[in-house]
Amino acid sequence: MRFLYLVSFLTVFSINLYAQQAINNTGFCLNKHTQHSGPQQRVAYFQYPSLNKYDVSYLKLDINAETNSRAISGTALTIAKALSPLDSFITELKSNMIVDSVFINGVKKSFSTGGDHVFVPLTPSLSTGATISSLIYYRGTANSTGVFAGTSNGLNYTATLSESYQAREWFPVKQQLQDKFDSVDIWVTTSNVNKVGSNGLLQGVDALPNNKSRYRWKSRYKMNYYMPSIAVGNYMEYLNYAKPAAMAPDSILIQHYIYNNNTYFNSNKAALDKTPSFIEKFSELFGLYPFKNEKYGHAQAAIGGGMEHQTMSTMASFDAALIAHELGHQWWGDNVTCAKWNDIWLNEGFATYSEYLLIEKLPAQFSTTPAANMLSLHSSVMSTTNGSVYMPDASLYDENRIFSSRLSYNKGAAIIHTLRFEMQSDTFFFKTLRNFQNQYKDSVATGEDFKQVAQNTSGKNLNDFFTQWYYGEGYPTYNITYYKPTTDSIYIVVNETTSAPTITPFFKGLLELTVKSASGDTTILVNVAYNNQGFKVKCVKNPTTIVVDPNNWIINKTGTITNGVVVPVVIKSFKALANNDCSINIEWSVEQELNVDHYEIERSSDGQHFYTIGSKTALGMNANSYSFLYTGDASSILYFRIKIINVDQQILFSDIISITPPCSREFSLTIAPIPVLNSVNIIVEEQSNTLAVIRLLNNRGQLLFQEKRNMNIGLNTWKWQNMQKYPPGVYMIQIVNNNGHTLTKKFTKK
Repeated sequence: MRFLYLVSFLTVFSINLYAQQAINNTGFCLNKHTQHSGPQQRVAYFQYPSLNKYDVSYLKLDINAETNSRAISGTALTIAKALSPLDSFITELKSNMIVDSVFINGVKKSFSTGGDHVFVPLTPSLSTGATISSLIYYRGTANSTGVFAGTSNGLNYTATLSESYQAREWFPVKQQLQDKFDSVDIWVTTSNVNKVGSNGLLQGVDALPNNKSRYRWKSRYKMNYYMPSIAVGNYMEYLNYAKPAAMAPDSILIQHYIYNNNTYFNSNKAALDKTPSFIEKFSELFGLYPFKNEKYGHAQAAIGGGMEHQTMSTMASFDAALIAHELGHQWWGDNVTCAKWNDIWLNEGFATYSEYLLIEKLPAQFSTTPAANMLSLHSSVMSTTNGSVYMPDASLYDENRIFSSRLSYNKGAAIIHTLRFEMQSDTFFFKTLRNFQNQYKDSVATGEDFKQVAQNTSGKNLNDFFTQWYYGEGYPTYNITYYKPTTDSIYIVVNETTSAPTITPFFKGLLELTVKSASGDTTILVNVAYNNQGFKVKCVKNPTTIVVDPNNWIINKTGTITNGVVVPVVIKSFKALANNDCSINIEWSVEQELNVDHYEIERSSDGQHFYTIGSKTALGMNANSYSFLYTGDASSILYFRIKIINVDQQILFSDIISITPPCSREFSLTIAPIPVLNSVNIIVEEQSNTLAVIRLLNNRGQLLFQEKRNMNIGLNTWKWQNMQKYPPGVYMIQIVNNNGHTLTKKFTKK
């Protein structure tokens, strides 16, 4: 449902003696497109627990109603199945309505009312599996919270609106989302100057005495409790037909009940005539119209917007966006209904995104553009810094929160758009929508159900996406710095801050960036996994600026866009400090580290021939300090330098420093693991020619492997490739030479 302006219609009721037995497995879901202003409205709502003891299958309403009046009278027949032994039958009906009599399985029963429930004792009790046929005769003037009545532009009308808890305002009902009617008959008797719109197909109009007519509507599709509806008015009828390709050459009846005014009709005919093409396009995107064997239609009433009553939406007006929204609900909300009101986005977010899809797919039918539509959604979402699409339990009875246009509608639609982008495949995205509709048709589903279908269809892990965008709050603001390390490439650093950092500190995911330059624009796709992440972009010359998320895929704001000036890294200090255990600390500090990818620490015995003994990843854009512990010293003077590898793979070197070890060893052992540690580089520096035994030990000192090697004076280097067969863990390499000297080094295989 989509409300175009504020309609205050909820009354706060006090909870009576049954309140302590309330169950909170239902909620309410009235589609208000614009957010309420003023104090939040809450409903004190409860249900008697025994409603869980039966499953409804059929509803027949045979009632009397007139225009411009909320008076309702007649019968409600409910057929259900006992899920456990029943010593009473309980249903909901507002206490201001009068119950005259109740029949259970054809037998008149005593009953009582209270707390907006009807209680019917059953003697004897009904056993599990037994059929319950409840026929209730009732009458009264329904509250304005569930029945709208009045006059507007020459239309006299009375129309029901049952979402969220308002069905019980005008007929006896069990209001639980998980329990759908299998079929419904709705008969309405009214003055013969009126027409009656309702669900399903019109079976006939019976002429009755006293200038009365009875309209008989029938639906044989499953229907949620808030979907049965009536709209009574002095209507004009207008028909057209949709012809989805999937059911050619058959067609779907579209039945419009509108103001009986030719001027009004002529001014709205073009909008009404868009409905067939809308049905055809949604059938292509979501799967065939789910109620194809009955109809779709509109019944007009001044309810302030639109309500997606199954097969016949109640409409205050007929702009293209409103038609698209309520029609989209026939898939999202009617065919598949949110199983919990916490997941109302499955109704409202998808109906709102349905508007966007039609603007995208049928642009000639709309006066706006997809870009303008999505920008409007994003602006609405970011008007406040927090709020999740998932509705917390604490807000189940807060209508302003449930029907928040900012969160349930606009943010819900916007994150669906982001999910489409994250999948990087319209094929997978629309297949996800169709698979979900097919899997949960005629039923209910949760947000987690949708997530699972999306993961199964796309093959993508969506845990981060739902944690951030569905359960999380807020949005990112991107700050971009870009550098020019070479003539034909740039280096982009992405930084983000979030509007609700204590709840969602970071948003991971794909991001589009457009690099603008005088020679043309280049749009790139990056996967942002952590803050201050850098990306190198080749084949870009002379950039002038960068545009963040140019196609509005993501709810975000753009902060600073900075054209950085690339200068060589400055090494502020570089020194080697000897320790008492003969190890040496290599320490250096830098500034202007903007263009550095990583550092390699190199060592030499003669100051000319260097080899790598370790590496450090550059930390980022600010001044940083680094240290490396060298434990492979020898007795002679040692030389060290830092090899600087830039993001563009250019290489720079620091000055060379030297140190004389304070103590000496017969020889030194250095281990340089190779990635994944399936092999190990072993470096041994000997002071004499000798034979050595090289051993591999586990962390308990047990021998796993050994070999003998001849060692020469100076550096002896080789790659040991036998680590592949050993599991991850801590190991030791031990060298024992002929002179009886032993060195042992630990390393970790990951």
